Amino acid sequence: MNARQINQSYEIVAFLAHRGFRPASVKGDNYWYISMIREPESRASFKVDTRKNLWYDHALGVGGNLVDLACRLFQNSDVKEVIRLITDGLSSFQPQKTEVRVRLDVSSGLRITSEGIFEHDYLLRYLSSRGISGEVARRYCFQVNYENGGRQYKAVGFRNRAGGVEIRSVNFKSCIAPKDVSYIDNYGNKLLVFEGFMDFLSYWMLPVFQISNANFLILNSTSQLKRTHEFLAAPGSKYLFLDNDTAGFETAAYIKHNYPNVIDMAVMYAGCKDLNDFLTQNQHLNDQRPAVALVREKGPEAPENALRTF
Repeated sequence: MNARQINQSYEIVAFLAHRGFRPASVKGDNYWYISMIREPESRASFKVDTRKNLWYDHALGVGGNLVDLACRLFQNSDVKEVIRLITDGLSSFQPQKTEVRVRLDVSSGLRITSEGIFEHDYLLRYLSSRGISGEVARRYCFQVNYENGGRQYKAVGFRNRAGGVEIRSVNFKSCIAPKDVSYIDNYGNKLLVFEGFMDFLSYWMLPVFQISNANFLILNSTSQLKRTHEFLAAPGSKYLFLDNDTAGFETAAYIKHNYPNVIDMAVMYAGCKDLNDFLTQNQHLNDQRPAVALVREKGPEAPENALRTF
């Protein structure tokens, strides 16, 4: 078999599983691992996109296909030899499914008992009330079943980079530690920054706002800004979809002061608390157009009080 046939025939996650590597977390099509091609790390930053069957190591800033990974893993640049090592005794790989472990967050007292696809209409109705379709929710989120104070609950879950889970339901907002940012790598040349995952989901419901060739950074709290340097320092334009409040303005000001090519999009939903608030008030395309016209007339500048210095 040649390299092209290898890459088309074998799954990266199955190859890694055969060699004893298990994902630290799974989010949709993305399997996150503690990197196996460099020094040990404390947080999983090695991603495998199972839909594309490609990998990317965020710390190294490199990625590729199965053969590329095997060359690094075997520390061998002889492609023919690497192909032999891949196929020797491994006539078939079967993708591995991860087991959800019961997890306890001591700080919040929450205990996740299981995770899975959305099965409860209550959660879908909650998302609908926030303007989010089931299709968008299923693409990026999952159902979390958890225990709190001896009682069972269900919530919308959104995983962060460290494997922690942001959880939301009606009148409830929390996080299962560890707390961290979430990053979605689409191999784009732009970066879109959101304060919370509900705003990120709202973005996908607002086609007039969407930007092509973009990666996505969700802070999950402005307190996590210190964890974002590696993403904000990358080349390309950064588009900020932050809240129209003091924390959002100060965060935008900090990013604009420390990084180049920053575009503040808050003017697109001026008068609204955040992007989700704008969505719930303007869920139809025709209702969104006045905001777009405003941006075209005034340009994507931040409100004046967002430009304060520290």
